[in-house]
Amino acid sequence: MKKLIISLVSVAACMLNAATVDIRTTEFRNYKVGETVTFTVTAKADDGSLMKDGVFTVYVRDSGIDTAEICKPIEIDLSKANPAKFTAKLDRPGFIFASPSSYKTADGKYNRWKSSALKPCDGGAAVEPEKIRQGGTMPSDFDEFWQKSLAEYKNAKITVKEDPEIKRPGCKVSRERVEFPDGSGFIDGFLSIPEGAGKFPAIVSVPGAGHGTTSPYVLVRSSQKCIELHMNVHPYPTMKTSPEMSKLYKDMNSKLTTKAYQHEFAWDRDKYVYRKVWSALSRAIDYVAQLPQFDGKHFAASGNSQGGGTALAMGYLNKNITCVAASVPALCDHGGYLAKRQSGWPRLHKSLKGRADKTAPYFDGANFTAKIKVPTIITVGYIDRTCSPSSVYAAYNNLKSPVKQIFPMYLNGHRPSPQGFRALTKFLNWHFSQ
Repeated sequence: MKKLIISLVSVAACMLNAATVDIRTTEFRNYKVGETVTFTVTAKADDGSLMKDGVFTVYVRDSGIDTAEICKPIEIDLSKANPAKFTAKLDRPGFIFASPSSYKTADGKYNRWKSSALKPCDGGAAVEPEKIRQGGTMPSDFDEFWQKSLAEYKNAKITVKEDPEIKRPGCKVSRERVEFPDGSGFIDGFLSIPEGAGKFPAIVSVPGAGHGTTSPYVLVRSSQKCIELHMNVHPYPTMKTSPEMSKLYKDMNSKLTTKAYQHEFAWDRDKYVYRKVWSALSRAIDYVAQLPQFDGKHFAASGNSQGGGTALAMGYLNKNITCVAASVPALCDHGGYLAKRQSGWPRLHKSLKGRADKTAPYFDGANFTAKIKVPTIITVGYIDRTCSPSSVYAAYNNLKSPVKQIFPMYLNGHRPSPQGFRALTKFLNWHFSQ
C-alpha cells in the first residue's frame, strides 16, 4: 500500500475571520520520490489580514483519488499557527493533493472557504511526474478502428452558410454543419475567415464540456490572423444565446439513459459520442484545408479541457494538423483509475463501474499522444480536480513529437492561468512563423 508520511510543523500566529485559505509548496518545482515536500497553509480574512482563530483539517491524498490511502488528517489551529506548515512524502511518481475541510470558528460555527478555478483552496505537488505511465494499454486494432471511422465520414455532408448577423471585426463568419452519415445527428458551429487578400493559418477547436459555445472565437488562440473553426459537439443547433443552449443541453441529457452525454454508450465504441464527433470534426478540418484562404502549411488543433482532449485526438486523426495546443486536456489516462490514480474527466471506469473498460482505450488521450508527431504544447494544473495532473502527464509522457512542451501551473485548478494562456499563444505564434 502506498503511503504518504505526514508531519505538522508550526510557525507564527495572527488574526480574525478567514475568507480564503492558501495551501502551496514552499518551492515551485517537481520533487523526487521519497523527498520531503513542505507545504505552507495561510488563512486570510476578507480584508486580507491573517486569521487569529479557526480550526480545520487538511486531508492529504496520493494523486487525489478518493479510494487511495488517506494519511492521518492534519489538524490546523489558527490560534496557534498562521501560517502553518506540514510535510509530506510520496513513494511513487504521482501528485500529492492537500484539501482543507470547512473551518470552525471560536463560536462553533462552520464556514466554507472562498474558492474559484483560478484560486482554489487545495494544494498540490508533483513527484517525478515525468515517470508517470498510463494505466491502460493501446488496443491492437486502435489504428484500424479509427481509420475505418474516418473513412465512413470522408464524404459526410457539409453545409456552410455565411451569417451576416454574427459580427466579428475583420472576419466573415459562417455557420458550418457536418451531418453524421448514419443520420443520427450532426455537429455544427462557426467558421471565421479573415477578410481581405492573403493566405492564413488555421485553428480548429471544440469548447469545454457543457452546453456548447455561442461564440465564433476559439479559446486557445494565436495573436496572428487565423482561420478559426469552432465546432460544438452536441447534435442540436448552435443557438444565439447561452440560455437557449442550456435548455437544449438539459433536454438532451434528460433523455439519455446515463443522463450525461459523456457517459452515454461508453460501453459501445461504435456508438460512443466521441467517435462520431471526432470523425465529423476531422471531416470539417479537411473542408477548411481545401479553402483558397488557407496557407496550406499551418493548421493547429487547440482547446481547453474537452477541447484539449479533442486537440490531442485531432493531432493523430487528421493529416492536416501540424501543431497541437492542449490546455488542461480531458479524456486522458482512463486506466489511471485502475492504477489507483485519478483519471481525467469523464472518469469512465469509476463512473460506469467497468462497463466502459473495453471502449475507454480507443478514446484515451494517452494513446493519441503516443502517435502524435507534430509540435505539441500541453498545460497542466497541479491542483486540477477535473482533469487530474497525473492523467495529463500520463498523456504527455507518451509524446514522441520532436518539439514538445508541458507548462506547469502550480497553483491552478481546472482553468489556465494567464501565464498558461500566454505560453499557449507563444507556442502557436512560433509554429505559425515557421
